Amino acid sequence: MLDTEARTLLDLMDKAVQEGRPALHTLPYKEGRLAVDKLSEDSEAPPPAVGEVADGAFAGPAGEIRFRRYRPLDARAGLLPTLIYYHGGGFVIGNLDTHDSTCRRLANRSRCQVIAIDYRLSPEHPFPVPIDDGIAAFRHMRDQAASFGADVARIAVGGDSAGGAIAAVVCQTCRDAGEVMPAFQMLIYPATDSSKQSRSRREFAEGYFLTKDLIDWFWKAYVPAGTDPADLRLSPLLARDFSNLPPAFVLTAGYDPLRDEGRAYANRLIDAGVKTTYVNYPGTIHGFFSLTRFLQQGLKANDEAAGVLAAHFGT
Repeated sequence: MLDTEARTLLDLMDKAVQEGRPALHTLPYKEGRLAVDKLSEDSEAPPPAVGEVADGAFAGPAGEIRFRRYRPLDARAGLLPTLIYYHGGGFVIGNLDTHDSTCRRLANRSRCQVIAIDYRLSPEHPFPVPIDDGIAAFRHMRDQAASFGADVARIAVGGDSAGGAIAAVVCQTCRDAGEVMPAFQMLIYPATDSSKQSRSRREFAEGYFLTKDLIDWFWKAYVPAGTDPADLRLSPLLARDFSNLPPAFVLTAGYDPLRDEGRAYANRLIDAGVKTTYVNYPGTIHGFFSLTRFLQQGLKANDEAAGVLAAHFGT
């Protein structure tokens, strides 16, 4: 059953459209991005104080990649275990501000440093550019860990939705290249299979925030015509081998079109012997992890994800 809070939020969204606010999938991309990024900022719980916040940039594959670094309250001096976080938004929307409160909470609750990545977005920078930026960000921070205040042996990657997909691909890419991988992966309702329509994609195609029309709007911006949807950078669930990947935390939502592919990804990891914690929040919707001003389940999920990360790194 859908949670009361989630039902109320969905009703408010429906009412806004009925009163004349255009649905996101009907807007030009630049206009839609501006509107939704502001809405996303306003949908997070008030940002908690952290020990330190610092913005910066480093050289990426084709220009600067911006980042924001959060040290938790009362952090000990020296290098910290670190979560590199990729925001969600269908590879089209989202930025350092839309997930600011979430990253602050993850930092404080996990006692780890969090570094949020402002990867390039579509349609200006279509697939595989956001993925390339995500991989480059991990490699750069791994190789220059001390300059970021990070303990090189304890660097995790994570993200929600599109960001969860980037984190999963980073892990697979580094393993397949024989490189040092992330020490942990935090996958929040990740998009893992673009090759087919799962049961949850069909069942929740309308009425639950992330609609089929909205998914198609993101896809049209992100993926050039003729691209194979089975490309592992679009569908990491299709990888033949899941062995020797980093330990994982995988979270899904019960009324989310991406629920089944997130669960399937967790199952593949478990079947391959990868230490994996899987949790489903049955009564809520896609996006709840950062809709924390309205959904208490989102705050609970933030704390649970941070707790698993803290336990893994011993913080």
